[in-house]
Amino acid sequence: MEILKQIGIDGKLLLAQAVNFLILLFILHRFAYKPMLAFLEKRTERIEEGLKNADEAKKRLDEAAKGEERILAEAREEAKKIVAETREASEKRGQELVAEFEKKAEKIVEEARERAIEEREKLFREAKGEIADLVIATTEKVLREKLDTDDAKKSVSRFLA
Repeated sequence: MEILKQIGIDGKLLLAQAVNFLILLFILHRFAYKPMLAFLEKRTERIEEGLKNADEAKKRLDEAAKGEERILAEAREEAKKIVAETREASEKRGQELVAEFEKKAEKIVEEARERAIEEREKLFREAKGEIADLVIATTEKVLREKLDTDDAKKSVSRFLA
């Protein structure tokens, strides 16, 4: 203690300042640092969940595109079969029947295209609805506000359009 007094340091004051510093450090750690870390962790989890939901929506869109390609491939195969049949029939029945069968093949292909387009549009509508729901849920979690679902869906639909 005397050594500290010789260099001009008051031991009691130094001890009081050290205690005050430790109390301040404890208070900051308890009421500022921990809540901030918890908030940042929750926010990170919400962001990761939003990204996961977006990936799922992308996978569904990819599946819809694959389904469309599959339908078109089946339609092409079916059209090829019909064209082959019409060629055989044309040799037997003449040029008049060939034209009729080719028209039927074109009609089937057109119907298949229409079905594929309808299926694609249906899947896109469903995907848009799901994306809208995911965006609403993510936005609601991030903002911690309760949104009116119909208004939010309209807003998201306008944004996606």
